[in-house]
Amino acid sequence: MHSDPSDGPDGIRYRKKVPYSFGDTVTAGRWTLDTSTLKSYPADW
Repeated sequence: MHSDPSDGPDGIRYRKKVPYSFGDTVTAGRWTLDTSTLKSYPADW
């Protein structure tokens, strides 16, 4: 997950990259996201 967008020499870029596995709860700023609620891509996609 990428978070903390800010201005840079090439425009707005994300400053923070947080690796996660499906099912983890990830924190971004004051928010938390339970990744088990995210939809996954179909196997044949």
